[in-house]
Amino acid sequence: MQLMRGFTLIELMVTISVIAIIAMMAIPPFKNMLTQQDLKKNTNELIGVLNQARAKAALERKNVEVELSPSEVDLLPQNTDTTIYWMPYGKVHLTTASETKITYGLNGSVRDAGSDTTFIICSEIGGKSQIVKVSKMGTIQQAIQGAC
Repeated sequence: MQLMRGFTLIELMVTISVIAIIAMMAIPPFKNMLTQQDLKKNTNELIGVLNQARAKAALERKNVEVELSPSEVDLLPQNTDTTIYWMPYGKVHLTTASETKITYGLNGSVRDAGSDTTFIICSEIGGKSQIVKVSKMGTIQQAIQGAC
């Protein structure tokens, strides 16, 4: 009598079913993690752009404007010497109660600001948000997470 090696069809189907069940349990937390990372990445990039504009205005002693697009557009204009453009990417969008542009003056403060400027980056999935506040003096702070 010969010894057979290998898997039976039943064993193979059971193994594939177990792997599929484990994968289905892992996908939702993974999507949530990716959404959270996308939100953090956009927030950090916005803070970086605002810091860059403020530093450039103070260093070169000229007004520098940051123009923000509320959502992803096909073609963003090229940055110029006095204007920096930014847009969120991925499954997030920008909401703000005020203008979608901010101008830093010669000393790094925000020009024509009556009060602090608040930008809210909202995730389209999960309804979470990150809040970025820019004071009249130009300092930038990231507030805690909120809901959209």
